[in-house]
Amino acid sequence: MSVERHIVHLNTNADWGGGEDQVLNLVVALRGQGWACTLLAHPRGRLLPEALARGVRAEPVPLCFPVGRLARRLYAQRVDLLHVHDSRGVGWGGRLASRLGVPMVLTRRVASPLRRNSFSRRKYSPRRLAAVIAISETVRDVFAAGGYPAERIHLAPSGLDLEALGRVAPDPAFRAALGGGPVLGGIGKLSVKKNWAFMLRVAARLAGEAPGLRWALAGDGPERRELERMRRELEIEDRVQFLGFRRDALRLLKSVDALFFPSVREGASVTVRQAMALGVPVIAVDAPGTAESLGGHGWMVRDGDVEGAARAVLDVLRHPEAAQAAARAAKASAEQRFGFALTVDGTIRVYEAVLQQARGGEAPGRGEA
Repeated sequence: MSVERHIVHLNTNADWGGGEDQVLNLVVALRGQGWACTLLAHPRGRLLPEALARGVRAEPVPLCFPVGRLARRLYAQRVDLLHVHDSRGVGWGGRLASRLGVPMVLTRRVASPLRRNSFSRRKYSPRRLAAVIAISETVRDVFAAGGYPAERIHLAPSGLDLEALGRVAPDPAFRAALGGGPVLGGIGKLSVKKNWAFMLRVAARLAGEAPGLRWALAGDGPERRELERMRRELEIEDRVQFLGFRRDALRLLKSVDALFFPSVREGASVTVRQAMALGVPVIAVDAPGTAESLGGHGWMVRDGDVEGAARAVLDVLRHPEAAQAAARAAKASAEQRFGFALTVDGTIRVYEAVLQQARGGEAPGRGEA
């Protein structure tokens, strides 16, 4: 009788972002291809209820407690591999993998260099991590530069459900509620690394030159209160709307004149790739992962260059035909490079290689009971 391979996925983030969207879509796709999956997610995060709503076998991960009880329960379910989806979970996941006696794989989504201290070397040791899945070439190169063996780093790009994105329609009511004029949008976690303060400074700079322009930011996170304070100080409360977490974020993205994406440390940016696939022009800070995703089909500005960013915004608004031409080229690029099948296939290849190695050379694939 054929035996399913059982993959346990671990994500410790409480906030919702592109990474969590990728994890959920990956688990659903793997189940569709015959892989048994259990998702361990933050008990108070958004991923857990979203996964349960999609019919995924998911449960809260007890991060503040020893792994023993969970390991005993999972051991009885015959786990084959642990897939960790965020760096914070590597330490806890390493203890769980050790208890289960299974290999551990990490998906690396950020382009931050590894620290050189002894703790980081132990955390990302090849003895602990059987393989690393990088979501972009930028992430792969940065992780390899930190000392992890390059031959164990595999590329599985952050992919998109292109068919579903093709069905997304704009929301006219959203634009009307903002006054009916031009709208720039941002989507993402409200955190320091996303650099939304830069967007607010650009919005303030354009308040006089483009008085009808409105900005909408969908997302939540620890920096919301600070960003709201900054908005008050810049006197742009009537121009910038904080929308919070939105299930209809893709409809909002489809509705804006351009995506403004100021993040300075992106591994790839799912949001940028979604905007490309939706045919929405992109204005972004020139971070390596973002530049890799855009492939030259957008407007790149230097972090902190408010004047340069303001000129890019005005260029998009004043030359709509050129903006749409760039958006069409970006859409064609996304359709060629970012299909979700590439993510799934790349991930499965890593699983099979790691499981084969763990079995001491046995042929990869399903076993027989």
